[in-house]
Amino acid sequence: MIPSTVVRLVWLVILWFPTAMSQTSSRNSSTDLVPIYEPQLTSLDQDPVNFNPNLGGLNWTMCCALVVNESLFIENQTLYIRPGQTSFTGTIESLEAHPRFPCGATYNGASLNAPHQQFWINYPWCESHCPGWPVTKASNFEKWLKPMISFILPSLIFCLNIPRRRRLELPAGLFSNNSLDVSTLLIFALKMPFASLVVTLDIIIWTCVSFSIAGPMLTSGIYEALLDARVLAFLDSRVKENTLTVKEKAHILLSILIGNLDVDAWRSSQLFVQDLPTHYVRKRPSRSGSARILSPAEAQTPIAVPDWPLKASLPATPSDSSSTTQYEQNPRSHRKILAVKSRLSSMLDSQVSFGSSVGAPVLFYIASFIWSVYEVEEDLGSYLTAHQLACGMFWMTIPHLALVSCLLLAGNNPNIWQGAISESLHNYDNHLSIQLQTLVHTDRDSQSGRIRGITRKPTFHSLQPTKNLNSSSPGIFDRIFTLAFKDSEFQPAWMWNRGFNKAMWIHNLGEEYPYLQHMREEVLEKKFNRDLWASGLYGFILYFVPTAFGIIVSYTTPQTGFGCRSVIMLTYAVSQLCLQILWLLRYYFLHNGKSRTSNNSGPSTEKPTWINYLWYLLFLFSALLGALTSIGGTIFVLANVLTNCFCALPAKYWWDRWTNPNALIFVDDATYEQVYYAQKWWFPAGIVSVVFLIIVAYIGWWYQRSLRQRFHDLVERIDYIDELDLSDRERHTDGNNSFVSARSLDV
Repeated sequence: MIPSTVVRLVWLVILWFPTAMSQTSSRNSSTDLVPIYEPQLTSLDQDPVNFNPNLGGLNWTMCCALVVNESLFIENQTLYIRPGQTSFTGTIESLEAHPRFPCGATYNGASLNAPHQQFWINYPWCESHCPGWPVTKASNFEKWLKPMISFILPSLIFCLNIPRRRRLELPAGLFSNNSLDVSTLLIFALKMPFASLVVTLDIIIWTCVSFSIAGPMLTSGIYEALLDARVLAFLDSRVKENTLTVKEKAHILLSILIGNLDVDAWRSSQLFVQDLPTHYVRKRPSRSGSARILSPAEAQTPIAVPDWPLKASLPATPSDSSSTTQYEQNPRSHRKILAVKSRLSSMLDSQVSFGSSVGAPVLFYIASFIWSVYEVEEDLGSYLTAHQLACGMFWMTIPHLALVSCLLLAGNNPNIWQGAISESLHNYDNHLSIQLQTLVHTDRDSQSGRIRGITRKPTFHSLQPTKNLNSSSPGIFDRIFTLAFKDSEFQPAWMWNRGFNKAMWIHNLGEEYPYLQHMREEVLEKKFNRDLWASGLYGFILYFVPTAFGIIVSYTTPQTGFGCRSVIMLTYAVSQLCLQILWLLRYYFLHNGKSRTSNNSGPSTEKPTWINYLWYLLFLFSALLGALTSIGGTIFVLANVLTNCFCALPAKYWWDRWTNPNALIFVDDATYEQVYYAQKWWFPAGIVSVVFLIIVAYIGWWYQRSLRQRFHDLVERIDYIDELDLSDRERHTDGNNSFVSARSLDV
C-alpha cells in the first residue's frame, strides 16, 4: 500500500507544474535590461516642469520617463514590472526584444523592426502630471531652423513675385546721398538695421496676407489667364477673317498687357492707338467693279451688306507674301504701325521671364524639399520629421500662388507702360494744361455711345491718376502703407482683383468699338459661368492638394486620426474654400445685372445693404480664420505649442477626455506603428507632393510660353490680312491708298 506521504507529493507535483510553467512563460523581471534603464530611472526628478508650463516650461521627455517609472522599477540589479500598474501593456520579453529606453528612441534602420506602442497614460493623469507644453529651445536648431530654411524662407521670396498695390513705407531718409565719413558711420550703423527691419516686416506682412487669402488670389489669377487665352483666340480667328482694323487689334493686344492697371489707364491706352488706321469696311462692289473705302461720316450709318461666305484658311506669316498682303498706308501711318508693333513686343519682352522670376526658385525649393523627404526615409518613425514634412507641404500653397501670378501676360510693373506712353501724356499735358483749375473727377468707365472708327480725344483729367485729383491729406493707413509704385502715374490692381480688372478692360473695349461687342459677348457673356467656376476649381486644386498631403502625414502620425495639426490644416482649407465661394458668388451675381463700379476694392453696389454687410463679415471672418490657421498654426508648430496632452489625443476623444477610458496617450518613440505609417504614407506623400509641384510649374511655364508666342504672332500680323479670304472679291484702289480688307456689318 502506497504511503500517504507519497500521495501528497504526487498531488503537489501535479498542482505545482502548471503554475511553474505559466510563471516561466511570462517572466516579470530581467537582469539584461538594467544597464539600459538604470541610468534613466535612478534619481529621477518627479517634476517634469522646468518653469511655468503655460509658457512652455514642460519637459516632455521627462514626462515620458515618469510614465516608464510608473510601470517599471529596479531592485537588486533586476528590472521588474510594477504590480498593479496600468501604463505598460507589454511584457519583459517585448522589452528584451528591443533593448532600448523608450523615451527618445530612434529608428535603428531595420525594416519594421521596432516595438509596438507599449507605454500609455490616460488624459487625467497626463494633465495632472504633465501640464502645459515644451517650448522649442533656441539651441535646438533641428526643430525650428531646418523648417525655416527649407520651407518658410523660400516662401517669403516667392511672395515678392505676387502682385500687390501697397507696401510698407520705407523712409527715403534712410538712404541719403551723403558720402560716408567718420562722423556719419554711427548714423549709418543705425540706419542699416532699421531699414532691414522695415523691409523684413513688409515681406512678412505680405506673406501673411497672401497665405491667408490664397484661395481668392489663385482664383482671380487663373480667371485672368483664361481671359487672356480667350481674347487671343478671338483675335486670332478674326485676323483670319479680316474683320478687325489695325487700331482694334492693337488696342486688344494692349489691353492684355495693361489690363491689370486701374481704369485710369484706359484713356491713355486710347492715345497709344489714336493714329492707327481706322479704315475697316467697303461697300459691296457694283457690277462695274467699283468700290470705295467708307469715310468716317458714312461709317456712322450701318450699311446692309449680305453675308459673304468666308473661305477658311490658315494664318500666314508676315513674310509669306503669297497668302497675306500688308496695308499700304502713307509713310506716317506705316511708321506708326511699326512703332506700335515694336512697343507692344518690347512691353511683353521687358517683363521678367517665367523661368527667371519663379521657375528657377521653384527648382531650388524642390531640391530642399526632396532632401526633407529623403530624411523621412533615413529617419523613419520620427515624430519631429513627420510634422516638419507636413508643415512643408502645407506651405507649398505659396509657390503655387507665385506660379499663377507669374504666368500672366500683364506685367506687374506699371512703369513699363509709363515709359511707353510718356511722350503722349506730356503732349496732352502741355496742350490741355489750361484746363487744370476747372477739372472735376468724372466716371472713367463711361464710354458708351462711341461710333466705331471714330475716337474722341481724351480729356486731360482722364489721363491723371486719382491721387492728383484728391486734395485731402492721406490717412494713417496711407502713410504707413504707401502705393507700391507711388512714382508712377498708374497703379496695378491687387492680386485678388486682377481677373475682374481684366474683365473691365474687355468690357470697355466692347463699349469703345461696337464691333468688339462680339468679343465681349463671346469672352465674358457666353463663357462667363464656365470660366469663373473653372478658375475656382483649378484654384481649389492648387491649394487643397498640398494641404491634403500635409493632412495625410499628420493624420497618419500615431496616434492615427485627426489631431491638432491635421485639424488646423483642414480648417485652413475650409476657410479658403469659403473665401473662394464668397468671391465667386459676388462676381457671379454682380455679373448678372448688378453694378460693376469698383476696380480695386472689388465690385460693389451703390447702396450697401444688409447682404453686403453680411458678405464683408463672412469674408473677414474667413480671412482671419485663414490667418490663424496658416501663420498662427506655423508659429505653433515651430514653437512646439502643439506638443501637449490635449493635442496628443485624437479629436474624437476631445469632448469626453476626462471620463472616457479609451482616451489614452502613448509616450514611447520610434514605435512599430510610426515606422509602418512612415513607409506607407509619409514618404509617398512627400514624393507625390514634389511631383505635383513640378507638374504645376511645367504647366505654368508651357502656358505662358504658349500665350507669349501667340501674342508675338498677332503683333506681327496687326497690319496683315489673309488674301485667300478675299479670293472671290475685287480689289479697288481709291486715290493713292490700296485697300484690300472687307467686312460685313452686323445690323
